[in-house]
Amino acid sequence: MLAGAALEKRKIAPLYEDLNGKRMIRLRTLQYMVIYDLQRVIAGQVRKIYSTSSAPPELMEKVRRTMKHYVCALRDLKYMLEAPSQHDAVCKFLINRLYIGDSGPFAESAVLTDAGFLESQESRKPNPFHLPNYTGYGGHNFSRQTAEQEAGEFLSRLRMALFGGLSLIAPMLIMRLHPTLLTELVTTSVFILAVGIILAWYMRDAQKRDILAATATYAAVLVVFVGTTS
Repeated sequence: MLAGAALEKRKIAPLYEDLNGKRMIRLRTLQYMVIYDLQRVIAGQVRKIYSTSSAPPELMEKVRRTMKHYVCALRDLKYMLEAPSQHDAVCKFLINRLYIGDSGPFAESAVLTDAGFLESQESRKPNPFHLPNYTGYGGHNFSRQTAEQEAGEFLSRLRMALFGGLSLIAPMLIMRLHPTLLTELVTTSVFILAVGIILAWYMRDAQKRDILAATATYAAVLVVFVGTTS
């Protein structure tokens, strides 16, 4: 039953998948199977305690070992489900190691061949074994990847700064070039709504009150500008 549930083709993330010639083993699904199997062992041990109304030292020693394995399995699953690092390159490298496949940046054709998932002639590379060159923190490519990540973060901050400046300059120019009450009211309303929607879309880590405060502050600036120019 456990194997059938993990290998079910209708499952979104089956344990093993052969899709259009691309084969993949998902280690997260395998970890789910480990946890489920440990739950069965724990349930059997609790059943013995319940049926005999006793907990002999030998049984409790087995329970302690099983619980230790179960907690470690949950801790490992937590590691597999969360972002393993704040550094983008390290995070991507570790996440890719949660799959064993014959395609992608970390193809493991030799592993699948040794396990019997691939025929030996399907692994056509001169050396099918792939050992990563990534050396992590302090390695030969760490400085370059860190510089690339910092450049990406700078561009993100620059785009936000440009957005903030344009969101103030654009409505002010419109209202100064067309100084009518209708233009001021329509421009102010449209830009406040647009900025609020954009902030709600991009500030994904912010809380609701932070987005409300930022939108209200922006609205206050436009209202003051309208009041001083009218």
